[in-house]
This record gives sequence, structure tokens and C-alpha cells, in this order.
Amino acid sequence: MVDVNEAIEILKDNIDRSHNVMEIPFDLSYGYILGEDIISKINVPEFPKSAMDGYAFKHDDLEENKEFNVIGELAAGDYKRIEYKKDSSIRVMTGAYVPQDYDCVVKQEDVEVLGKKIIVKKPVEKYMNYCKIGEDVKEGQILLKSGQFINSNHIGIFASLGFEHVKVIKPLKVAIISTGSELLSPGEKLELGKIYCSSLFTIKTILEKYKIDVVHHSIISDDIKLVCDEIKKVSLTADVIITTGGVSVGKYDHIPKVYKELDAKLLFRKVAMKPGTPVSAAKFNDSLILSLSGNPFAATVNFQVLFWPIAEKFYNSKFFDQDIFTRNVIESRLKTSKLKRFVRAKADGHNVKLEKLHSSSVISNLSDCNCLVIQEPGKTIEEGDKVNIIYLF
Repeated sequence: MVDVNEAIEILKDNIDRSHNVMEIPFDLSYGYILGEDIISKINVPEFPKSAMDGYAFKHDDLEENKEFNVIGELAAGDYKRIEYKKDSSIRVMTGAYVPQDYDCVVKQEDVEVLGKKIIVKKPVEKYMNYCKIGEDVKEGQILLKSGQFINSNHIGIFASLGFEHVKVIKPLKVAIISTGSELLSPGEKLELGKIYCSSLFTIKTILEKYKIDVVHHSIISDDIKLVCDEIKKVSLTADVIITTGGVSVGKYDHIPKVYKELDAKLLFRKVAMKPGTPVSAAKFNDSLILSLSGNPFAATVNFQVLFWPIAEKFYNSKFFDQDIFTRNVIESRLKTSKLKRFVRAKADGHNVKLEKLHSSSVISNLSDCNCLVIQEPGKTIEEGDKVNIIYLF
């Protein structure tokens, strides 16, 4: 049995960092991991522009005069070459080009209009309501670094820089195989002794949320040959093969035998964690096999704790780091555990409340949970204690 941190390092040592990128339309890149530094090829804005509807003038003129001749007008999108004249102003709209030598804008509410003249009624500072070239972004500036998770704000940045395509890291390819003769696929008729498979679909959905490529998913009965054949097939395309079920020591727990039959390299057999102690891992051909518990919540814990470090290494992205946060326990208590325990809970602000039902086969109360509380071996948890948590992906 290895501890959790050792298991994580073993898994990371057995997945290669990806150096492969692909180019996709910028507006389809949400959820991918950026595969290049984003360096601006332009200034934003590329021209001095007005931040307000008002009048542009040269600030030095204001020191001598408060009355200005209006000699032109510019709306957003217009460009006119207007030569500067002393004591002149130009009517400008928000976002409009401000001609050379005009260096501030007075709001239209702060002037009195007298025909083709204006009188400035309030003090105006130099460059007030005036956006300089490159005020937002300068040409050559690095806006985003490779390895960042692309969110909707980043899409806006790509658009503002005129990027039509961006490079992203080619997704990690994952196959999911749920094993168990008792498992049915949702939609099949429920029979006595059978249950619907849930872990496969939970894991598949989470992976797809982060644009990880689920290249295969299947439900296989407890048959060593069938499971071996399935792993052989998917190992041709998958970087990681996730299996659920068959990892314990029962008569029909076949994963250890599957490893042996495949002549796979065993990486570890058990991890000092609860639930999901019998989780195991192996290397077969170029695929990393991570075999999770068959109990739905235990499988969830195994997956949340052990899979994301694999993704972090593959993508070289801190986005997949499992940041640990400290929260105050409310309305909860928990007796000691011999192993490091991960307890479903809901964090709200600086507080966290543990669920009362902890069975590994129960997942219905996960809908109210957003994190796992980490209970260290030999430690009780009482109301008012400070505990470490990790948020669920």
C-alpha cells in the first residue's frame, strides 16, 4: 500500500507531457488548454480615442481660454485628418478617433453650446477621458501564457487582438471501462440483482466538461478475457484507461488477474485512502491504466484525487492543480479514521458542513456537495475545527 502523495507521483511519472498542439477557431477554444503564448501584434487601441461623448481640445489652450470653436465632428468608426487650430475643439463620440494634438475630452454635460462655439464649465485635466494608443494592450505584450485554461474572458481577448485561430494542446485521450456483471446501461430494463451503471457517466461528463477526449466508453461483464480484449483494443488510442470495479480481493475481482494476463507493469496495488483503498494502477503498452473502486462514491474520490495530477502533468497546466483550502467546520463531527479519509461536504464562504451519510455506494447526496474534506489519519473532526478541503472538478 502506498500513500496518496506517493501514488500521485507514480502516476505523474508514467504519463508523458504533451508537446502536440492543434490550431482551432478562437471562438471554439473555450475549455481547451492554451498551447502557445498569446502575444499581441497590435496596440489596443491602435489610435487615440475618446472615452466619452463630448469635445476634444488641446489642454494647453484651456489654460488661456475656456471658449472654443467647434471645427469638426467624429463618430466611432470615422477617420478624418483634422489639422489642429488654436482654441479649437472637435465634437467626438465614445470610441471616436481623436486627431493629433488634441489631448483631452470634456464631457458634453460639462460644456455650454453657443452655436459653433462651446464654453467649458468644469476643470479638465490633460488626457482626461482620452485613451492613449496601447492603453489597454501594447504591441508585443504577452497577454496569456501557454498552459492556461481558456475561459470566456480569454475568448474576448482573442477577438480584441484580431486572432482568427489559436493553438491549443491536443486533448488527453481517455477510455473508460466499467466492469461488473451486475451493471446495466441506463435505458435497459432493471432486473433483480442488477443495478444501473453510474460511475462511467459521471466520469465521462466531467472529462468532457474540460475538453478531455473520451475516445471510448463501455460496460463489460466480469470476464477476464473480455476485459483484456477491451483494454488491448483501447490501448491503441488512449493515453489513459480508466476502469471501475473488480479491484478488491473477492472471487470475482478480476483486475489483478487482468494485469497479469496482459503482462502489464503494476505501479501500485492499494492506496492509503478511504474510501477507495483498493485503487490500483498499471502501465500497458503506452497507456496508463487507473483502476478505480466499483462503489460509485469511492470511484468518485479515487478519480478526483488521482486523475487530475495526471492531467496537470500531461497539459503542463496549473489549472488542474488540486489547491487545498482551509475552512471552519459547522454542524458536523466525525470519528477517527485509520487512513486518510475524503469526506463529501459543502463549503460556503469560510465554512464547510459535512454530509451525514458517508457510504461508498451512496451518491444521491453528492448533488448538494461541492468539495471533499480531508481527514488526516487518527484525527477526529469536531464543530469549530479548521479542516483542509479540495473542491470537486
